Order: sequence, then structure tokens, then C-alpha cells
Amino acid sequence: MWALPERSGESVGYKFYQLKPGSVTRVYAGSTDQVREGTMKTRLILAVLVIIVGTLQEGRSAILAGETVQLDTVCPLPQQLAVLSGQPLSALMGIPLQNIALFRRSGSGLHPVIFQIDQKDQEGRYVLEAQATPGKEQLLDQNDELVFRISDTGRRLNASSEIAKLHTLIEIGIVEPVSQGTSWIYAMVSSRPVQPTREEYIRYIKDQDRVQGGIYRVDFSDQRPFLIDEFSWKAEQTGSWSPNIADTMEIEHRGKLFGLFPFLRTSMDYNSSLTAVKTGPLRIIRRTENRVRILWKLKTPAVYIDYVMMPDGFFMDSIIDIPFNIGLFFDRVDTITTMNWNDSPDLPGLTIRSPYTTSELPVDGHMSPEKHAFNTVAGDRFSVSSAYGSLYIQLDIPQDFPIESWLYLNDASNDAAPHGNRRGQFGNVGFRTTGWEKINTEVHHLKITACVETKRQGDSLRPLFP
Repeated sequence: MWALPERSGESVGYKFYQLKPGSVTRVYAGSTDQVREGTMKTRLILAVLVIIVGTLQEGRSAILAGETVQLDTVCPLPQQLAVLSGQPLSALMGIPLQNIALFRRSGSGLHPVIFQIDQKDQEGRYVLEAQATPGKEQLLDQNDELVFRISDTGRRLNASSEIAKLHTLIEIGIVEPVSQGTSWIYAMVSSRPVQPTREEYIRYIKDQDRVQGGIYRVDFSDQRPFLIDEFSWKAEQTGSWSPNIADTMEIEHRGKLFGLFPFLRTSMDYNSSLTAVKTGPLRIIRRTENRVRILWKLKTPAVYIDYVMMPDGFFMDSIIDIPFNIGLFFDRVDTITTMNWNDSPDLPGLTIRSPYTTSELPVDGHMSPEKHAFNTVAGDRFSVSSAYGSLYIQLDIPQDFPIESWLYLNDASNDAAPHGNRRGQFGNVGFRTTGWEKINTEVHHLKITACVETKRQGDSLRPLFP
């Protein structure tokens, strides 16, 4: 340890201690009137808990008291993932990622659990394979996320059981978001790299830029890969895929340049490229780099968008890192982010609803007073449903991000949509965000989450949209 004194000018230096497995080592440097070899003139007292160095050694056994985590999630579905970081994983900090394994109690033994670890930097951005330092061992830190299925947790292990006597385990309790019941999972540190699982609940098809889960499939745009181009359901009776129900995602920016000149940019003004994809058994993380044309060949700084795809849904994380204040150049800046739907008569009808409104709105290509009223609601949630299932959409705005969210709907088949795949607006629904001219130069994350639920699963998400 490098020890510092209480007062300037006193001795400093390294101190060396032999740590004892399974115990606490007290570091005492001596009193102010005590100076001898191995001490410094200070009253510094530190307690070093060597829970990792000691009890996680091979050949020793213990159940280390872990954390009980209350999960807060927008998608309480059967394939719901638990995502842990920080304090619940404190006993694993500094451990090589490849040496960590997860287990649950199964009968009289331990059963391996499918999991993955996704690294993040201090700004909350995912560290993808393209950014990893070659040859450098990847260690777990407080920003990283440990991901596993809630359904893979089990009963609590008795500390006096034979299993506990054979292994050193870190216990993590999970409070399920719906039932509020607690189940447990156990982490173990291996002396050798853990063989990764071949089983996967979500898959990335590279040559099609497609993500495929058990109940849904998403294709991204070839020209602008930050936009979803197709969405299909898996038919419950046949197991085949439904026709594409989406037209395309759309994005639009409006404002005043220098407070005088009207400014409009759409998806067509974006330059976008796919820069990295991380695959795993539970999540696919897909990153694009995007710039918007401002004037002539002048473009904005890069905005990175991560799609985190999961078995029962996905979220779109827009990383806002603008090195200048937008308000210096633009005023009254609005952004509209929406999905326009396929108007084929062969597809089942769509309905839109929100917890902030009382009406269920049929998508029919015609605006109504109720649909116009939908656009006046300051809200962050809505759902789109059909005979295939439901999509539940939520916008998460950080507290320190000074924009506001409004619901948006344009269901007018006679309105031109030059940046869509088809002419007209058919249930074009999403969010209108205002106040972008107020944002500062700090890094912010704007997240849109989509939870996917089939008809067979029922209405387990309806309580979120009463």
C-alpha cells in the first residue's frame, strides 16, 4: 500500500502486509510520537477486508454474503433479463471476465446458468470488441453489467450444505419485479477460463443485418443502419414468421437556424454506418455512427446509437455527446422519432393506446379528434397491438437532460412521406421531444425501450399501461 501522512511534510512510503485468507488485516502505522522501521509518523488506521484475495482461492469453500437486488424493469416478461452492476458485484471486482461463472441451485447440486458480461466505460457507453485492447486481460469493474435470465434463478443454498463445503460462492438475491418473491443465483470464480455456452436466446445474422429472437425478428436499413426497416412476429401455431408489419422508422428535426431561418432535416439527411456488433447468448449490442447534414457538406459531430437486443425486446440508446451548445446556433429545436406501419390489407389491424389517454385508437389511415388529442399529451409511453401481439414503448429521459417528451401520431394516408418506403402516413407513432437547444456539452443517454409480448403471453404488461 502507498500510505500518506496526516500532515504535510511527514513521511510517506509503501507498506507491505501479508494477507491471511478469510480474515481481516488491520493496517496501523503508529502514533504521532512513534517512529520505527516499517511505520510512519501518522495516526492512519485502515481496515482491509480481503474477502476476494482470501476466500476466493481454489481449495477453500464458503458462501460469501452478497446483495439482495430489487429489480426495476419495464418489461416483466418470461424471458426478462436481470442486469446487475456496481455494488451487487463488489466481491467480483477485479476478477478476469473469463474466469467468472454463474450457477443456480438445482436439487442437490449446482446447475450452470447462461449469462454474459457487457463492459461499459465511465460515461456509460458499451465497450465493444472493436474497442478492446488486444492482449489485455479484461477485468470486471463497477461499470460493467452482468446479465442473466430471472427465470434461471433458484432456491437459496443452505450455508451448511455439502455443496457449500465444496465451493466458494458469492450469493446474489433477486427480488422479482412482478411477484416480489426472492430467488437466488451464485457466482463462482474459476482458476481457469470458463468455457462459453453455445446455447443462445437471440441471434445476429450478419449478412442480413438481422437480429432474431424467439418471438420477434428485426431487420435494419441498408442505407441508414440506425433505423429499423422490418419487424416480424413468429406465428405461435406454425412457428413461421409473419409478413413484415413495419414500413420504416423515421426521424425529423425542426428548428430555427440563428433564430431566423426555418430548419428541417429528416432521415434522408443522415449519413450512417454500422461500426461494431457484440454478440452474446442473451444480448446483441449493435452500434452505428451517425451524422446529420447541416449546410451543404457541413455535418454534425458523430452521434452513436446502440441497439441492445434482448429475447423479449430491445432498447435504442442514443449517446448525445455534442462538443458545443446547440442553442448557440439553433432555437426551438424539436425532434420527432417514430415508426410508420405497413398498410397492407392482408395484415391484421393495429390499435394504439397510452396510459395518458382513455381511447384505444384504431390505425386506419384517417385522423380523428381523439388522434389529434393524442398529440397534445406530454407522455413517455404507448403501445401498438395487433392479432400477433403487442409492442410496449417507453422513452427514458435522464433527470439532468433538459428536454421534454410529447406523444406523436400521424395516421393520414393522404399525407406525403418522401422519406418512408411508401407514400402516406399509416399509424406513424412515436415521440416528439422539445428543448434540444437547452442541452449542454456533457454526455447524455436517451433511451427508447420496446417490450415485445405475444398474444399467447396474455396481457402481463397491461398494468404498465392502465
